[in-house]
Amino acid sequence: MLKVITRSILGVFALVLLASTSSAQPVVDMAEFDRSMTEVMSKWNIPGASLAVAHNGKLLFAKGYGLADREKSISVTPQTLFRVGSINKVVTAVAILKLVEAKKITLDEPALPLLQRLDLLPRRLGDERSRTITIRHLLEHSAGFDRAISGDPFFQPLLGVVAVRQHIAPVTCEAIVRDSLERRLDFIPGERFAYSNVGYCMLGKIVEAISGRQFAEWVGQEILMPSIGKGFQVGKSTASSTGEATYYPYPGERKAITAPGIQGPLSVSSPYGSYSIESMEALGAWIATPIDVLRFMLSIDGARSPRLLSNSSVQAMRSPPSYLSGQRGVPERYYGLGVSVLHNSYEENWWHDGSQPGLMTLALRTSMGWAWVVAFNSRPKDESIPAFFSDFDSALWRAAKASSVLPTKKIKLD
Repeated sequence: MLKVITRSILGVFALVLLASTSSAQPVVDMAEFDRSMTEVMSKWNIPGASLAVAHNGKLLFAKGYGLADREKSISVTPQTLFRVGSINKVVTAVAILKLVEAKKITLDEPALPLLQRLDLLPRRLGDERSRTITIRHLLEHSAGFDRAISGDPFFQPLLGVVAVRQHIAPVTCEAIVRDSLERRLDFIPGERFAYSNVGYCMLGKIVEAISGRQFAEWVGQEILMPSIGKGFQVGKSTASSTGEATYYPYPGERKAITAPGIQGPLSVSSPYGSYSIESMEALGAWIATPIDVLRFMLSIDGARSPRLLSNSSVQAMRSPPSYLSGQRGVPERYYGLGVSVLHNSYEENWWHDGSQPGLMTLALRTSMGWAWVVAFNSRPKDESIPAFFSDFDSALWRAAKASSVLPTKKIKLD
């Protein structure tokens, strides 16, 4: 997941806020969104993208841009499936909070006894401090795992190392849990933020331990079917599924890749094989349309029926993390329980982005009534990703600002 934090452009904030206070639905200037998307894709050499936009809980429009498959000249449509990346973590956070609401678990109980129900603990812990990891720590990325120090076992090359250490191929989420708990933590649980896919893998297993069902089955029936009318569909590490976009490397990227530890052929064409998507059910395996993702995001707090979480759970999601308690002054940008948050005297926006080799995504909710989900089937090289994110984030805010003046009929999508 990209750590860049989305924010509104302060220069346009007042205009957007003024327009959003109108009781009428805003006009959606498709030409402005089209121009913004086309310019960003051209600048960054992105083959295809898909965008869905809503205002005040109403889906306004959805559109595909460019090509889902360059070789077959297949265009992106609103029905094209995309890997949503780490937006998947919002689904997992909602699942955990629903279990908290049902009084099956609490946020501050230790995580390891729950994982032990599935026999996921190694015979010997690599760090006794891991016994203090709580569910809250896992949700807010403060559990002690720092991929900047110890690497990310869901991605090559560490994925192949885990396959050898755990004597398993393809590598599973369960194997990664055991392998991670056999090693020393990178910091004291609850001390600070460090984005961790391992932590969300553990949360998915906790959902299974409490519900007695597979993660994809439970969240499909309890969360996605009510909100979007579909189950949880998992991507494939070495190919795209039927109806799914093809993913492309950035220009000049090495095309052939050896992919130990994944499900599928050992040698594939990048970005396929760069990571094990089948093991990412709770953190990045979901494939869906931006419309599906937007409907889910709008249902979390009841902006669109049915409502998935209570007021108290939504407030917990968007509250500052526990490691900031007691500090003087809370930063206006932080990661809550499964969502990134911008909170200041002007606005409160919350979102999650996704960034994996070959894709970039963003799902955003704003306090001004706007919401959108965008997905791209490529991304630039690592050092250019923050600039790419900033470009399309700013472009969408500008398009929304230009689209909020006159009443119009809503395009019926739901």
